[in-house]
Amino acid sequence: MVRDLTKGSPTRLITSFALTMLLANLMNYIYNFTDSLMVGQFVNPDALGALSAASPFIMLINNLSFATLSGISIVIGQQFGAKDHNGMKRTMANAVYLTVVIIGVATVLSLIVCRPILEAMNTPPELLDMSVIYTIIIILAKPVSAPTWLLSGLFRALGDTKTPLWISMVNGFGNVVFNFIFLVVFPLGIAGAALGTLCASLTGSIVYLIVFRRKMHLLHFGKQEAAFSGAIVKRLLHIGVPLGLESSITTLGSLMLQVAINGHGATAVTGVALSGKIMSLAWILFGVFENALLAFCAQNIGARQIERAKHGVRNTLLIEFALGGVVLLFTLSSLDRFVYMAFVGNDAEIIQYAHMHLLTQISFFPCIAMLYVWRAGLKSFGSTLPTVLCGVIELIARITVSVFFADNLQMLFFAGPMAWVGTSIFLAILYPIVSNRELKKELALREAEQAALQKQRDEAFSKI
Repeated sequence: MVRDLTKGSPTRLITSFALTMLLANLMNYIYNFTDSLMVGQFVNPDALGALSAASPFIMLINNLSFATLSGISIVIGQQFGAKDHNGMKRTMANAVYLTVVIIGVATVLSLIVCRPILEAMNTPPELLDMSVIYTIIIILAKPVSAPTWLLSGLFRALGDTKTPLWISMVNGFGNVVFNFIFLVVFPLGIAGAALGTLCASLTGSIVYLIVFRRKMHLLHFGKQEAAFSGAIVKRLLHIGVPLGLESSITTLGSLMLQVAINGHGATAVTGVALSGKIMSLAWILFGVFENALLAFCAQNIGARQIERAKHGVRNTLLIEFALGGVVLLFTLSSLDRFVYMAFVGNDAEIIQYAHMHLLTQISFFPCIAMLYVWRAGLKSFGSTLPTVLCGVIELIARITVSVFFADNLQMLFFAGPMAWVGTSIFLAILYPIVSNRELKKELALREAEQAALQKQRDEAFSKI
């Protein structure tokens, strides 16, 4: 169901929007958590380490392709707020063309460089082959998952979070079922986990396409709207490319950090992978509010309600501060250790690595909250260059720590926090400048419109 986010309480709209997305993400989290348990139980603990070693490279190629396409939902959200329905259809058509090209090129290039990059990442020899097998199959899943990435963002841009919710439940349930088939019924090892993801992605994309055809008539385009437009593609790339670069640069820093962690052996790699299972829950909590805020701001900026968009940013920041505090209390209570035991039993060394890594990361949650919220605000204003600079700051911080403290695992755990501190300071300076500039533009435009309207009235009155 399409939802207008330009009317009503900003806090209530953002919260309800985010909670629906949170349910969808939590379902996926539970399914992925179950998948990891199955890999640990039916393959071996090294398989978890192999997944962790491959994750930065997989994230990098996803960000280079899918994050670049995220500009599509921002543009369509702005057009929806401005009631430009014909423009939405034309943008949708050109978005399809752009998606096919970007995903096709990214898939081919990723397959070519997969093994050399994993080797260059200093992946432990006992994990390398498993990481390569898993990564290749996940890369092959990119084209079949493209409709899910594209349409889920578009549904949310139009205020519909319920459709992505129930489709994600179908997708997640299918992931567990397929993984059970390929890990237990037909024990294919780590390849089975990747095949389960591929089959689930295909199922989700098919469902999305069916629902899009039946419900999302606002974005259905005919022959007239289907014409290729260089101007539209340029606009999509103008927003999307910097977002893709920002995400990719950030992930490149994580990749460099993973190289340094890999040098400490499979036990450390597995420990960091385990803490990531809980840290990913924190990313979900911060991420759903960032996405809700992005949709809210895009529609309101399109409707030229800048002050309302800024109000949403302020309230979302307070909400994320509270959420970060909850996750920090959970970690300080050491409850996370019981979660790790479900994966690796009583392996004290792995559990200690995981707990230390998580505690270091989540202690800097205020910086994470500021990063997510102010970054979303800048994205919705169309100010994309600062997001690239954020990625550069994170990259410099992670590489610096990785190079100078490569032999000190505890110091490596501070690479991420140092990156968040740097970007949050940068955004604290830049966001007020950009938002106030956009507000002045809106006020100037309103004054010009009022002056033109008054002039028309005066001319009509003089003719009487």
